[in-house]
Amino acid sequence: MIALNDGVPLDGFLPVNAESAQALAESMDNSGVGILHDIVPDAILTQMRSFVAHQIEQHSGQYFGLEGEAWIVDTCLNPLFEDAGFHALLRCLYERKMRASPPSDRIFPVLRGLTGTHGLRHALNFHYDSYVVTVLLPVLIPNGPDEPPGHLVMFPNLREARRFAVVNILEKLLVERLLKRTWRSPRVQQWLSAKIVPLTPGNLYFFWGMRSLHANQACLPSSVRCTALLHFGDPHEGNVFKGISQRLHVKRLRRMARD
Repeated sequence: MIALNDGVPLDGFLPVNAESAQALAESMDNSGVGILHDIVPDAILTQMRSFVAHQIEQHSGQYFGLEGEAWIVDTCLNPLFEDAGFHALLRCLYERKMRASPPSDRIFPVLRGLTGTHGLRHALNFHYDSYVVTVLLPVLIPNGPDEPPGHLVMFPNLREARRFAVVNILEKLLVERLLKRTWRSPRVQQWLSAKIVPLTPGNLYFFWGMRSLHANQACLPSSVRCTALLHFGDPHEGNVFKGISQRLHVKRLRRMARD
């Protein structure tokens, strides 16, 4: 657990800066996850939940996924997305892990809303991220009696970050497609010491997305689980093989939405 540094709130958010990098990186290395507590106040979470409810309505009560800057710029999360201290922290974490500067300072934001029968299709889909640093912000987590919350589950730091795009793509194909049933096995999760991470809205959860195989546990179709993901540091940015991989990923998500 990481203690939050004191400071003046920015547009309601508690401040984040590079001074937290060492403690976060050590926690990410040792336990898989580093946490900054109570960064996002309830008032902002409430606004985001209204945005989420609208998106669910637009998607006929089913799963939705928003990717890229377009969705976040007009939401109450944008001050965090653009905050210089937050960018400096992500850059520092990348440099600590990769021993090099990131190819750009671009953050790739994703908003995932798991609900309905389509939401079940996205449970236990273990994968590696294409980015070195992943930050997860829980917006809405199921918390009713006997209601599965959809914990984050991961195999922490199962591999090193891949510097070559083609190696990363082939490894992801093997691990995420050909062996996808393996990671869902309770016996395999116990054998490889999978980590279950309960999520509290308002906290920021940092982990090495490219190194840690991760997924979310299932929620009830009647529940809503929503998380914002802020990805940083793609060492293969601009690579031709990466472009092919991204197009295949988009086609897969569209197929899951149709089936």
